[in-house]
Amino acid sequence: MNWTTPRPQSLITVSVIAIGATIALSSFGVVRAEHAQTTGSCTSSGYCLSWDNTSSGGGIEGQASSGNGLYGTTSSTNGNSAVAGVSTNSNGTAHGVYGRSSNGEGVLGKSSSSNGVEGHTSSPKDFAGVAGYGDGDSGLVETGVYGKGGAMGVTGESSHGGVAVAAFSDDTSTDIFAGSDDANNDSCIIDSRANLRCTGKITGKKSLRVQHQSSDGQAVLAYASESASATIEDVGTARMFAGTANVAIDPAFASVMDRSSPYYVFLTPLGDTRGLYVSVKSSSGFQVRETQGGRSRLEFDYRIVARPLDAGRDRLPIAPATRALRAHP
Repeated sequence: MNWTTPRPQSLITVSVIAIGATIALSSFGVVRAEHAQTTGSCTSSGYCLSWDNTSSGGGIEGQASSGNGLYGTTSSTNGNSAVAGVSTNSNGTAHGVYGRSSNGEGVLGKSSSSNGVEGHTSSPKDFAGVAGYGDGDSGLVETGVYGKGGAMGVTGESSHGGVAVAAFSDDTSTDIFAGSDDANNDSCIIDSRANLRCTGKITGKKSLRVQHQSSDGQAVLAYASESASATIEDVGTARMFAGTANVAIDPAFASVMDRSSPYYVFLTPLGDTRGLYVSVKSSSGFQVRETQGGRSRLEFDYRIVARPLDAGRDRLPIAPATRALRAHP
């Protein structure tokens, strides 16, 4: 093939890169490749094929009807990449690597010895190493980040006071977090109001604390009481007449009591008395009398402790083994 020798300072448009060519000219610059071929090798310390486009077009475009549009491999062991995408401008929002698909994954990562997809950021702003957005409008559940695996589906690691894994909801109907185990039909959800709902038990090594607000607006923490077995409680105030009081258990509370198990009633008189005791207990209520045949007319507080209807009968069960979690190397 014959090439026309370019005249100095002239612009020549060449639209085809010939196989084996060492110099190709474009309307915007000069492209140098060391024997660009369909197959083969080169000894260059730089790139075997390099294309600079100083206009608004692309650098390299690859298309295929059934194979890979652009394919890269490397046998390097020093951290190089099979395909590397770099955006060098410090302004704007250009992407280092962009993937889009109409029938599969936009970007798919697999590895047999390390992380399938890994992201890092050195931005001083609140940006993430990996960010996922579910921004579809089909009315279905669009997932920002989806993880599945025999090991860890999604893992996050952070230092310097950052956040390892962060999830955000920007409307009133989107759950902040949702996880499920389809095999056991169990799930755990943090809804848009930050309410935690789990089908299983919540287990921790330290006491449960609940945040409250004091009268002066100060946020304080209160400790939850602990019990050797599952219990549910209710409290109230009643009045006795002529030394006797018949107290009906609130029907809503009675509906969640395990009626095959005994319940307990604790009394606190609100006045001078010879003493109070529970004379009769039934599934719908209990009777309180004053000791020694007393006939006082006074109020008293009561506390009922019962076993929940759907609770097991275990008592101080053995704690489940803690699975060791290992961050990526």
